[in-house]
Amino acid sequence: MLDIDNSMSHQALGLSDEQAVDIYRAMVLARRVDDRMWALNRQGRVPFVVSVAGHEGVQVGAAFALDSTKDWSLPYYRDIAFNLALGLTPEDFFLSVFAKEGDPASGGRQMPNHWSEPDRNVFTHSSVIATQFPHACGIAYRLKVSGSDGVVAVMSGEGATSEGDWHEAMNFAGIHDLPVIFLIQNNLYAISVPYEQEVAGSVAERAAGYGIKGIEVDGNDPLAVYGVMRAAVDRARGGEGPTLIEAKTYRFHAHTSDDDDKLYRSAEEVELWRRRDPIEIMRQYLIEARLLGEELEDEIAEDVDGAVTRAVATADAAPEPADALSSVYANPVVPSVAVTEIEEVPDGPEVNLITAVNRALHDAMNRSPEVRVFGEDVADPKGGVFKATKGLTDEYGVDRAFNAPLAESLIIGAAIGMAAAGGKPIAEIQFADFIHPAFDQIVSEAARIHYRSNGRWTCPMVIRVPYGGGVHGALYHSQSIEAFYAHVPGLKVVVPSTPADVLGLMRTAVEDPDPVMFLEPKKLYRLATGPLPEDPDWAVPLGKAALRRKGDDVTIIAYGTMSFRALEAADRLSAMGVDARILDLRSLRPLDWPSIQHAVAHTGKVLIVHEDNEFLGFGAEVAAQIAEKSFDWLDAPIQRYAAPEVPAFPFAGGLESQIMPSVEGIVERAARLARY
Repeated sequence: MLDIDNSMSHQALGLSDEQAVDIYRAMVLARRVDDRMWALNRQGRVPFVVSVAGHEGVQVGAAFALDSTKDWSLPYYRDIAFNLALGLTPEDFFLSVFAKEGDPASGGRQMPNHWSEPDRNVFTHSSVIATQFPHACGIAYRLKVSGSDGVVAVMSGEGATSEGDWHEAMNFAGIHDLPVIFLIQNNLYAISVPYEQEVAGSVAERAAGYGIKGIEVDGNDPLAVYGVMRAAVDRARGGEGPTLIEAKTYRFHAHTSDDDDKLYRSAEEVELWRRRDPIEIMRQYLIEARLLGEELEDEIAEDVDGAVTRAVATADAAPEPADALSSVYANPVVPSVAVTEIEEVPDGPEVNLITAVNRALHDAMNRSPEVRVFGEDVADPKGGVFKATKGLTDEYGVDRAFNAPLAESLIIGAAIGMAAAGGKPIAEIQFADFIHPAFDQIVSEAARIHYRSNGRWTCPMVIRVPYGGGVHGALYHSQSIEAFYAHVPGLKVVVPSTPADVLGLMRTAVEDPDPVMFLEPKKLYRLATGPLPEDPDWAVPLGKAALRRKGDDVTIIAYGTMSFRALEAADRLSAMGVDARILDLRSLRPLDWPSIQHAVAHTGKVLIVHEDNEFLGFGAEVAAQIAEKSFDWLDAPIQRYAAPEVPAFPFAGGLESQIMPSVEGIVERAARLARY
């Protein structure tokens, strides 16, 4: 634990008299804002509020230790005073409370107190507890490797320290000595759960387990908080790594306007803490230091009251938001031209799919110094469990191709932070089966960042995921996950099935401002071969399917391994007198509807093939769209061929072959459909 004197004067802490008074002014402003916010809620003028009262000391003290021109902040929902001290205006805050179009955080899309301000390096925040900690580490990592002396401050209540994301982030910060400060505002309750039922031991003492400096501080003493925060900032700026600060404080009101705190704490307890009101502590300090006379105190109160009154009036009269549909994607892709010819692939060496993945990653890292590849076992000498990342560390350095701890949520969350700070991360999840711990980071965070910030933040990142069966991977190394993630607006999902697709889609995905999930069919890693274009301008647009084979009798729509098998099946069907047309979707979101529609209209008969379960698999969406939009072109019922209702592929070869769609199965179903 750090040993810092918490009782230093403002002069000893390097603060001027004016700055000491400004700390008090910011605290009073936050309290007046809080009071007015509650009044609006009681009047029925705003539906929901989150209180800061009681936390002003820790938040203002911390904010004054940062330089928002180069330091980053990831505040949590209670951090009203922190944001006001950092430069948020009362008007901007009340625009959020009233959910107005001009709300700088989200344009009325998020609840109040979900902070976001790119101009002050305040990264967009969600309602999900603790997801911000991996983001902070990703930002801090990029600041460190880019040579910046900026630091990152990330905040939460003590309840969040029970979440896995907090522990994963602490571990990553300790491993890499990141310039990040974890500021935990311990107000003794996680909503209604008391401290002794949510935290074992001391929050600050947990730092030692991660090789991090930890300190406890009186969160109701703003100067004490400033002192420890300033020391932590100096440590981080000087390359001495992260600090965990546990600030002991108390919230005076209920958790939110939807909570009744009388159910779980007594009025006597609240009153006891109110005697240590941080505003009164700072006021008494200034009076004793002869910096706050009655006249100045009245002047501050009058100025603050006037500012709050004007802010409420302006925000209340501001325009309501009207557009709920924009900014889902930073780069919306709406395919409009059908693919009617087989794609011509430029010349290049014949390689298999895994070699193409490796060369595509080398290509991406060579094209931009902002590209970083990381995940479990990706660094040399191993270079990944499939050798996809072989040679990247040796060629580009350990800062650009490195191993991550076995922590999938951390991997995706850190990539989000790197992307926010200007990087182009390529995060690898070793097997699709293990991506589920990162579901929140992908669905609640990455996919929603552009929308929830009203277009002010982007999330340019690629998530590489080997997926699928046919490799004796059994139940936990064979899963297909595309239906989960293609369902999510804000996320793009692609599935290459040829070496040329791998290179072309990777080039496009890395440059896209939206998060792209890059699903790699493991079965094809060494099975699928083809030319790897040497053309430096070769790229495959997102949202463009590939016509693999022309045919007039039946259309087979597939992707990944099933596209490969469909081509083999088409050759057998040809020998039977059935001319099959093969459309490889390769981009699931955005989906190339014009090419699907053209293929359906051309043959009138459709077989959709994928290796995921049939029930609610991706083929169900394709079938639904065909039925809805192209019913008049159909000459037979839409058919699907996919895995039956089992959790995943069994290990034994004979059992696996019963489950995974086969060439023979495609031939049988396509031939039957052609005869309909």
